Amino acid sequence: MLRGPACRFLGRIPGTRRFSDIARHPDNEPVPGALLVRVESSLLYFNAEHVRDAVAARLRADARPTKIVILDLSASPHMDIQACGVVMNMADDIKAAGARLQIVEARSSVRDRLRAEGIEEHVSQVNRFTSVADAGRRLQKAATK
Repeated sequence: MLRGPACRFLGRIPGTRRFSDIARHPDNEPVPGALLVRVESSLLYFNAEHVRDAVAARLRADARPTKIVILDLSASPHMDIQACGVVMNMADDIKAAGARLQIVEARSSVRDRLRAEGIEEHVSQVNRFTSVADAGRRLQKAATK
């Protein structure tokens, strides 16, 4: 059976602004209202559906309400056109579930591909300035207002 790329669901390393795999490090702190996922491979036509399915399964399984899915693409060096379409479809699925998608830490070639395919009009701005920690902090600030 062909498996897709590793999708690591992240939590904050206690006392830091860093994030790592919450399954491997159960002492990591979840970010309330956020589902954080890091894809550890290029996103290509033959594996992007696996990522979409993994995120959808996690959203369904999570008892906590999710406001945002933060997709960390820092470990994804390449993305093809078909994978961009899958990410846009994933954004629609996430929106239907009552949350929104934010893409963070994408490499320049991935940002360029996403922009060329219209992701910013479809989802949100993709820039090089927003980190996983920044996106989580914005969510927490919004929740306290």
